[in-house]
Amino acid sequence: MNWFLLATFSALLSAAAAIIQKKILFRLHALEFSFLVSSGILALSFIILLFIDVTSVSLESLIIIIVKSILSGIAFLLVMMSLEHNQISSALPLLGTTPAVTALFALPVLGETLQYTEWFGIGLMVAGTYMLEKRPAQKIFQPLKNLFSRSKYFYIFGAVLLFAVSSIADKSLLSSYKTDPLIILFYQHIIYCLIFGLLIFVRKMSFKEIFRKSVDQSIFILIAAFLTVAYRFTQLGAALLAPIALVLAVKRTSILYASFFGGKIFSDERLMQKLVGGALIIASGFLILRNVG
Repeated sequence: MNWFLLATFSALLSAAAAIIQKKILFRLHALEFSFLVSSGILALSFIILLFIDVTSVSLESLIIIIVKSILSGIAFLLVMMSLEHNQISSALPLLGTTPAVTALFALPVLGETLQYTEWFGIGLMVAGTYMLEKRPAQKIFQPLKNLFSRSKYFYIFGAVLLFAVSSIADKSLLSSYKTDPLIILFYQHIIYCLIFGLLIFVRKMSFKEIFRKSVDQSIFILIAAFLTVAYRFTQLGAALLAPIALVLAVKRTSILYASFFGGKIFSDERLMQKLVGGALIIASGFLILRNVG
């Protein structure tokens, strides 16, 4: 199959997963949902054992996988917390800033440089972010000030920073250590479950109560888990046929699909304006073609 079709299919599945996640988060807290859906994803991920020996990973690679999975697991939880407290068309487009943040992080960490097109992409990202918050009669710099001063956005910006660091680790695992992506996914899902389970234990939340509350949402949790596994595997399939940076750029269009359909379903305010902002942020990702998530 054509890599572009696979990447687009991955984007559509990812958007559907985000909409289902938002629906569930009206009934469950972010941590409760993160634990339940990660458990479902892990159960589905055991199919990986039929195709590859997951014990073949080197100790050094495994340590990097563990560290980066902890970071991306916390980032996932922060995204769920942001979806819980924000409109879907406000929260998700900000995730599209990850390539720009990662590119800036890579300057000192990996010693990479930015091309003129990448600086232009960062400019588009700033413009798109501005559009997300812009309201009538505001002073010119007020939208950007609101983004960095309102606590409701702290979750998503924290997630972007953690995803940026995690993405650099992913790039190292794939290019320097030649680690099989399926092995990375398998151990990542294990770490996610351990993190969320530990947080629930530390907060002295009742696992029995969580499962009781989730009974009426179980079908949606299973659908979210299936969609998540499906979009990660179709993304992987596309990455086997084309450069990963191009695949991820196409896959990030899921942000627009989720923002549009989710915004319609949940009656988000200023939806068309936010879609324009989201489109600019997605466009920036095509100019900053790096191996980032």
